[in-house]
Amino acid sequence: MDAIIITIGDEILVGQTVDTNSAHIARKINELGIQIKEIISISDTADHITSAVDSKIGNCDFLFLTGGLGPTNDDITKKVLTQYFDDDLVLYPEVLERIENFFQQFNKPFLEVNRLQAMLPKNAKIIPNDLGTASGMWFKKGRTNVLSMPGVPYEMKGLLDKFLEQVKEKYPIGNFYHRTLQIIGIGESYWAETIKDWETKNLKEGISVSYLPTVGTLKLRLTGRLDQKSFIDQNMDELYQAHPNYVLGEEFSTIESVLGEILVAQNQTIGTVESCTGGSIAKRIVSMSGSSEFYSGSIISYTNELKSQLVGVPEQIIKTNGAVSQPVVEEMAKHGRRHLKVDYCISVSGIAGPTGGSDEKPVGTVWVGLAGPDFVQSKKFNFGHNRERNIEATTISALNFLRLRLIDKKKEALT
Repeated sequence: MDAIIITIGDEILVGQTVDTNSAHIARKINELGIQIKEIISISDTADHITSAVDSKIGNCDFLFLTGGLGPTNDDITKKVLTQYFDDDLVLYPEVLERIENFFQQFNKPFLEVNRLQAMLPKNAKIIPNDLGTASGMWFKKGRTNVLSMPGVPYEMKGLLDKFLEQVKEKYPIGNFYHRTLQIIGIGESYWAETIKDWETKNLKEGISVSYLPTVGTLKLRLTGRLDQKSFIDQNMDELYQAHPNYVLGEEFSTIESVLGEILVAQNQTIGTVESCTGGSIAKRIVSMSGSSEFYSGSIISYTNELKSQLVGVPEQIIKTNGAVSQPVVEEMAKHGRRHLKVDYCISVSGIAGPTGGSDEKPVGTVWVGLAGPDFVQSKKFNFGHNRERNIEATTISALNFLRLRLIDKKKEALT
């Protein structure tokens, strides 16, 4: 079975909003073995919506639309689809009651324009929205199932899950099996070279191997038939055993969650002293529920003065070596561990860019320090020229630096 995705909205076309909905829909339906034929973005005008839908009806099993279902006058998708499917808008009392309760729950006034959200196509199947006021609408014409959802990502995700649960009950899908691992600390080409024999083994069995790189990590995905599940799982488990330094975890594993699990299991804590990342490491950690079990806090010492005054790095060391240097990050980690009263302290200092670099220390140069109960160590990284990517890469690399240290410590304990 196949699908086409249409995102509606001028804000996408002008670059004001990044379309993350298509990626989420594609990933979810691909897991069911539904293949994506096309993804397009269109303007939110009646002519564009009608033309796009009309050209796709009959050419796919599923047509997903997001956007244009809000309560304001510029949200016209519901009206256009109702006309296209020769339907009429009628009031759904149960939907109206749910919307009224939604506003009452958040102590907001209920306006007449919100009442219009309960006016929906009479012949469409309505999918309730538990996270907002715009319901999902499921139309059917010929072979094509058309699902219209709001453009707000978290609302769309909730409606899509409901829709796919019903689809799985109705259609013979799900004959594919996927498994994805998160790889960290190695580039795509180097990883491909490392596992080339392993990859060949899978390809010979008709199992596809996909590499999905992002900043600091890489997703490795195997896709095969459902009856190949055991073979795929065995091969993925083989990677876990052979490359524990590089295999972070399953598809949705994050460096902070994996590191947190290790620290909690060992009843140990960490703190951070950040310069070039400006609190990004702390933000990444505390965004995870339960981080208070292992994370104590951070000192953000962006200037040289604060590195001395708050952290305790001797001024002479900074003057002699520069803020972005091995001696400085090691002092930051050592003193930070003492101030924060933690088992381990991570420190970072670098040149995020795009300005501030030199021949000796170009943009993207980062030093990461790590202090523990009986050691202080550091590592130099060289990233690119993009400030945002440098901060992200530094954050991930710093956390992984400690993860690798803990892995080595565990190996030593076992020998």
